[in-house]
Amino acid sequence: MPTRILEFHGFRPLSKESADFASRRWCPFVDEKCKKGQSGGACSLQAPSAPPVIICPNRLYGDQFGVINRIARDSFGSNCEMISDIEAETRRRAGALNGREVVVFGQGYSGEVGIKAPAAEGETGSFKVDFLLTKVDADLEPQSIVAVEVQTIDTTNSYKQASTSYYAEKPHPSKWGEGGTNAGFNWENVTKRILPQIIYKGHALRREKLAKHGLFFVLPDPVLQKIRTRIGSSLLEYPKGPGTITFHSYQLAEEWHGAERPLVPETEFTTTVEQIAFAFVSPQNLPPLGIYQDTLAAKLSSLSRKKNL
Repeated sequence: MPTRILEFHGFRPLSKESADFASRRWCPFVDEKCKKGQSGGACSLQAPSAPPVIICPNRLYGDQFGVINRIARDSFGSNCEMISDIEAETRRRAGALNGREVVVFGQGYSGEVGIKAPAAEGETGSFKVDFLLTKVDADLEPQSIVAVEVQTIDTTNSYKQASTSYYAEKPHPSKWGEGGTNAGFNWENVTKRILPQIIYKGHALRREKLAKHGLFFVLPDPVLQKIRTRIGSSLLEYPKGPGTITFHSYQLAEEWHGAERPLVPETEFTTTVEQIAFAFVSPQNLPPLGIYQDTLAAKLSSLSRKKNL
């Protein structure tokens, strides 16, 4: 299905704001180089008659990582303060820790933390969590831990031609309209990569006595809806706690505010690792009974008719 570039370097394509950031290959949301390189720049794509889909995690990090700050306030109180490990150590030495600090390991703060995992003999196994939020005491000892995963969606095919036009500050007319591309969304990754990651990391975190709030998962709302389509929408809701997974989904506002499209919270939903794991291996939204046989029969019948013409 064709798509069009909805946002280019954070703004409406070919707007003054977009052109300014594009000329520097710069991301306005994290204030650093665009992670997608020379053929990148697209923050979100939109298919005809469908909602826009955010395709870059950095698009979710505006307002100084506001989506992460929301989780910190929810877990540790509205007056908590997110800081880096270096800032925390500086305060500790100065005796300036006030009990509100949450040390953040992840992009924009202290860098990701590698977690050791089982591996084959002679190998080293590990995995990373996008953000680890740690409430600390006066000696920088962890008191409570919150893990946050952030996922958008990968694309299939390419939007390079439209991107190249916008970098040249030129329109990109196509048979699909301005900014049209043949890039699509790799929804298969929901089953192949995203759901297995949620289940594995959720189980690993459940063994941590300081993980009192479970795992948080931040994602675009269309991706959450695709997850629910794949595994069914009958997941039971639970209060946040050890072994839970809380989804925070976001969508772009329906209207532009000038050259900008605001980010809007959509869904907050908490369930358990077991609920997701069971739904993953026992999906309810299956094709009709006998669909393989009917499809093959129709295909073979079509071939037979063509041969007789």
